[in-house]
Amino acid sequence: SSIQLTMVNRAALTRLARASTRATVPSSSLSISSLPASNATASLATFNSCTSLHHRRSFSSKPKANVTPAAADRRIAGRRRSYKNVGIAPTSPPSEQSPEKNGSNAPNNKTTVESPISAGVDGTQSATGVTTTIPNTSRWSSLLNPQQSSSTWHTVTLDGRALRTPLGLPLTLPSLPLALAVASEWDAQKIYLQLAQMTLMTLSCTAIDQVASDPTAHQVDVMRYLGNDTSCYWADPTEDRVLHRRQSKAWDGLHTSFSADLLGLPTSDLGPARAVGGGEALLLSRRSEGNPMSGLPHPPILVEKAKRWVNSLDAWTLTALYSACVEAKSFYIGAGLIHQAVKAAAGDDDSTINGKEANNKNIVRDGKWAVGAARIEEEFNIECWGLVEGGHDYDRLNCSIQMHAASFLAQTVAQSRVA
Repeated sequence: SSIQLTMVNRAALTRLARASTRATVPSSSLSISSLPASNATASLATFNSCTSLHHRRSFSSKPKANVTPAAADRRIAGRRRSYKNVGIAPTSPPSEQSPEKNGSNAPNNKTTVESPISAGVDGTQSATGVTTTIPNTSRWSSLLNPQQSSSTWHTVTLDGRALRTPLGLPLTLPSLPLALAVASEWDAQKIYLQLAQMTLMTLSCTAIDQVASDPTAHQVDVMRYLGNDTSCYWADPTEDRVLHRRQSKAWDGLHTSFSADLLGLPTSDLGPARAVGGGEALLLSRRSEGNPMSGLPHPPILVEKAKRWVNSLDAWTLTALYSACVEAKSFYIGAGLIHQAVKAAAGDDDSTINGKEANNKNIVRDGKWAVGAARIEEEFNIECWGLVEGGHDYDRLNCSIQMHAASFLAQTVAQSRVA
């Protein structure tokens, strides 16, 4: 019987080795605990060797089919900080630079350094909606510099070499404060590069590589938030007066001031549709003959004027607006934040809210206001049910970073044109 058991153990180990070489999971019936104690040491050694072979084959260095050599060299996962000094330097505006000559296919030289941030996911070009080419160079340069600003453009340097975007384009920034802020993000990196800590770098590269090359996708996405705007769904005061009071404090005057100041609409007649309570929200946002698209039935002229305003924005401002709208799930909150930032850059700090509800108070719609306006319902639920550590606190921090970064980007770009 011992001879038969030994033969069974050898056969089991042989099947285990073959299964590991085929990168399959070994069967539970071939576990080490099921073998006799006399063969435990040899079995464990064989199991470890097979497992090691399995991992070596699974994590081989064979390149992926959809990873280009340039993208593979720019992946950020596990990338150490390889530079010592971070600085800024003046550079020429986009209108004087050619994407074809400065793109990812341009020969490398000692005056530039490729961005370690990938244009796709983990060094690939597989991300949905990622633009890898510049179809219209004149439109690309005009969206980055529509008013042909005379201010000096700057770039970020790593050890004296100008930094490029993930697509290999020059990182040209229209504002000195913006260039200093991006440089500080690179200088703040310690051992490993943390992309989540480089919000302004991400927004700047998005504006240069993606929005300026083809702004249509971002324009459409921004307008989608208007149909189901968070600030247009209010709690019923008879059901939850506390939440309704907080919504009124944050959102009162937002719709009327935006429609009047930015869109030039009469606030009494052409404000956005607003749903009060869950039942009314379901009825108004349901798709019907009068409302072919799901969402609140806003006046057509309001939607048309909002679309014209979004389409008139340059790549930098559209990127900031898109980031704010995505974080707030609201077109009005994002537009109010960006509009206030542009007005502040022009020296117009008059933020008086129209309407009797505001009581002629000056409300500055900055990043702090946007965070509070976007998180009313979530903060209310936290007070009712408690905070989840590692979840709600990270959401608060991320929302604050995104809102302040979007406001800073829009304001600094607008200041460069005023100067």
